[in-house]
Amino acid sequence: MSVPSSAVELREFHQFLGARLSDDGVTWSPEEALDEWRRLHPEPDAATDDLAAVQEALNDMARGDRGMLFEEFDRDFRRRHQIPPPS
Repeated sequence: MSVPSSAVELREFHQFLGARLSDDGVTWSPEEALDEWRRLHPEPDAATDDLAAVQEALNDMARGDRGMLFEEFDRDFRRRHQIPPPS
């Protein structure tokens, strides 16, 4: 019976944390530890997905679609998430 890949990845992450926590100088938060793990162990398809998204945006621009102004996005995002405007 084989071990699911998620269990293997969790064991590797546990070993990574153990090794890093044994270093006296590490002062990561849990989020920072996970960010570092992800930086060192990127998803196999992440670069391909990113490249496809950039290519799609470039194709849209070539067809004249300039997207949304940041100010418009910011206003809409803040309204939907009930975030006050910046002061």
